[in-house]
Amino acid sequence: MKFEDVKERIYAIPGFLMPNQEKWLFEMAKSLSNYATILEIGGYLGRSTCCLAFGCVNTCKRIFTVDTFDATLDLEISKLHLKNKEFYKVWRDNIKKNELLEYVTPLVGLSRNVAKVWRRPIDFLVIDGSHQYEDILADFKGFFPYVVQGGIVAFHDVEGGHPDVVQVWNETVKCMLAEIGSCQSIAFGRKIKELDK
Repeated sequence: MKFEDVKERIYAIPGFLMPNQEKWLFEMAKSLSNYATILEIGGYLGRSTCCLAFGCVNTCKRIFTVDTFDATLDLEISKLHLKNKEFYKVWRDNIKKNELLEYVTPLVGLSRNVAKVWRRPIDFLVIDGSHQYEDILADFKGFFPYVVQGGIVAFHDVEGGHPDVVQVWNETVKCMLAEIGSCQSIAFGRKIKELDK
């Protein structure tokens, strides 16, 4: 499967990805080994989830999407006047209509709470949940220990409009990674260091 085969289906889902980021997520997921685990923090309405999942088609890769699916916590969702059950339903319906449910497992709850019970190695960690400094740092510290050596860590919104994301990336994350790169506001690298206890 090529990105061009599914891009119109992806573009039909509302979201905040910038041009080329959809393809980047798809290609990164596709490049992983057959049994890789992808953990995505922040599913919104499923655009990024579908990008990742299309890159997993016909493999044994799994995506775990962590989100509260709490409409009251998200200004953009509130503008759509979606209630919590509807928020989750829209996300799931977007996964379902693209025939990707077999690759995606939702983990409903606060990411910091999910991290406390998470034990599975992660090949690709995508952080795009809360954009508050303490929450971003907690997401990174909670899940980074499970990222395998050489695994990919990506942060969305590493740009001027989101200073807390930029601060966590520059002060804490970047020094733990090699092969640093970017795709517009996505910053990423491969794990080379462990967090100090």
